[in-house]
Amino acid sequence: MNTMTVRDFRTNLSANFDKVDAGERILVRRRNKVYTIIPVDDDDMTITPELQAKIDKARQEYKEGKTQHFESAAEVQKWMNEL
Repeated sequence: MNTMTVRDFRTNLSANFDKVDAGERILVRRRNKVYTIIPVDDDDMTITPELQAKIDKARQEYKEGKTQHFESAAEVQKWMNEL
């Protein structure tokens, strides 16, 4: 695993992407956060039939009014506290 700043990552961009492609894990620090650089495959961008079925079901439940609706974060928090 390799941890670096955004500046270091950007300076050696091509070499760092080569490392990621070879399976190495790269973490990039930016201010107080850390990000992981990972490759995205075509499969990650594809909606499978199973996922499409879940999306269709959720849309139907929304149309039928079977979903929760909140006007504010406070309402969400209240609802979650009551679970």
